[in-house]
Amino acid sequence: MEEKLGPEAIQALDVLDQHKRACQDRYYRQALKRESQKARYVDTSSKVNSLKQMVARDLGFKVTVQHPRLWYLLDTEVGRPMQNLGTPPTPRWDAQGQLGLF
Repeated sequence: MEEKLGPEAIQALDVLDQHKRACQDRYYRQALKRESQKARYVDTSSKVNSLKQMVARDLGFKVTVQHPRLWYLLDTEVGRPMQNLGTPPTPRWDAQGQLGLF
């Protein structure tokens, strides 16, 4: 199988294998969980998804390799559209600190 793969795909397979073995370690899983709770540009799972797409492309499957940032936006709430809550109410007439009438 690896004879028809390019050097980048072989390297990606090696990284994916290392990640799979590292996921069996409790401390690595805790680090991934802490990482997922922080706001980052990309995270490990988005990088792994992109590597899987790269390998699938080199194996001959019709896939488009997406940037890890796109995977991060798809996997988190950051990339979701904001909820439309309608038009905000108008402020009260005295909200701007107007002087009262004497």
